Amino acid sequence: MSNVDLNITALVETFTSQLVAAVEAASVQRIQAALAGAFGVPQKRGPGRPPKKLVSAASAPASVRAPARKKQLCPVPGCKNAAAPVFGMVCKEHKNLAKATIKKYREQRREAKGTHATGARPAAAKKAAKLTPKVKRARKLQGQYLGFLRSLTGADRARVKQIAAEKGVADAVKLAQSLKKA
Repeated sequence: MSNVDLNITALVETFTSQLVAAVEAASVQRIQAALAGAFGVPQKRGPGRPPKKLVSAASAPASVRAPARKKQLCPVPGCKNAAAPVFGMVCKEHKNLAKATIKKYREQRREAKGTHATGARPAAAKKAAKLTPKVKRARKLQGQYLGFLRSLTGADRARVKQIAAEKGVADAVKLAQSLKKA
């Protein structure tokens, strides 16, 4: 045998031994993963995307599958057609109705659901609650106080907070206003 033949034989033997070692390592890894999965031991995640599940969603039991979504119906009273996003979430028959009319139908449906299903007050009754003038003034003052606080930094901000705690929010707003001008 020549020297070239010996080198080729050595290379082939090295390659086959490396290939056998790689196949054995892969099979051992698969067996360990299968045993760990069978006994409920979580697998360690490696880099990259996790492999897809072997069981497809179609063959999964019904208890595992996600519940089917209800299709949204057209808001027009008495219409049983499915609403379509291309028509502004109404059916094909009612796509030309005015948006204000559709909005009115949706509000009526919400009110009916709220009063019958939960016994809660309808949405229109919640909006009807009026704020007293005293509450309106307090909210406006609080908004001004927070707005001025955002514009101040450091020691000025701490001073304004201290005044608010000691003397009240109105005095703190006056102080913050004067500090902002300076």
